[in-house]
Amino acid sequence: MSASPSYLVADIGGTNARFAIARGSVRAGFRLEQIRRLKNEHFENLRDAAHAFLESCTGSRPQRGCFAVAGPVAQSTIRLTNSTWKFKPEDLAKELQLDALLPVNDFAAQARGAPLIASEDLVTLNAGKPEAGAPYAVLGPGTGLGLGLLIPHNGNLLVVPTEGGHAGFAPRTQEEIAVGRFIADEYGFVSWERLLSGRGLVNIHRALCHIDGEPWPGYRPEEITAEALTSEDSMSRRVVNLFCAVLGAYAGDVAVMAGARGGVFLGGGILPKMRPLLESSAFLARFTRRGPMTRYAGDIPISMITSDAAPLLGAAALAEIGGL
Repeated sequence: MSASPSYLVADIGGTNARFAIARGSVRAGFRLEQIRRLKNEHFENLRDAAHAFLESCTGSRPQRGCFAVAGPVAQSTIRLTNSTWKFKPEDLAKELQLDALLPVNDFAAQARGAPLIASEDLVTLNAGKPEAGAPYAVLGPGTGLGLGLLIPHNGNLLVVPTEGGHAGFAPRTQEEIAVGRFIADEYGFVSWERLLSGRGLVNIHRALCHIDGEPWPGYRPEEITAEALTSEDSMSRRVVNLFCAVLGAYAGDVAVMAGARGGVFLGGGILPKMRPLLESSAFLARFTRRGPMTRYAGDIPISMITSDAAPLLGAAALAEIGGL
């Protein structure tokens, strides 16, 4: 039996819930044990899923917990986006025999966990020159476009959740202007998320097909990525190249606005699947090319997270201190 503090941590989306027991601390490092992914549809509610996970665990029970949820956490009753599950943290903590249960937005946990990722699960896109004590930015396209900031404070990192993915898209080429107009005709306001997400890949694909006068083949995001990786002359490769360039522009804007000289982490489920195309794309050029701020941006380290451990590690770190 380990004497290390232990925490029940979870990353809960609309389809799956991943649970783990985290042992350790930010200072000493966390170990994620007994990680399990459960299908939401197999359980009537979150309580039943959490009980099922704990029943499968061996060793000492956790004292506290932190659940990263896909949805807003400002209300006393938390309702998950794209799921029928809802819960009250205080009630659920009692039922799970926890001293406390902290609910946080899933990307807040992802952001806090980014600096805790093992070096072998990071890909360096720009080595840069990190500045000690400076903020970090953590962003990532997935179902949506998440953005969180990390602010060093008294030896800890404070998490600042944002809705930065909903800031207005700023095109920089004639092709991007045309894509933006196509999306604007459908949605009105064009946010960065309209392009930088799974649905964004589809939006870009539809837009480029329309611009070229071709019928849209109805591709899903994973089909676009797969074709882009195998066919250099395909429309999908053109889509991914534009996606990566736009991502570089967005990440660079975030970095200079936030003063993120500590570094930028790229997370989310999409980027690792297109890693070779991201590395060979205009991403870095668009990140750094900013007139008088080019050297400033070029000194900012950029790393891509290739594992899915960040939300669980972040939840552990937040459970340890009891908040953001």
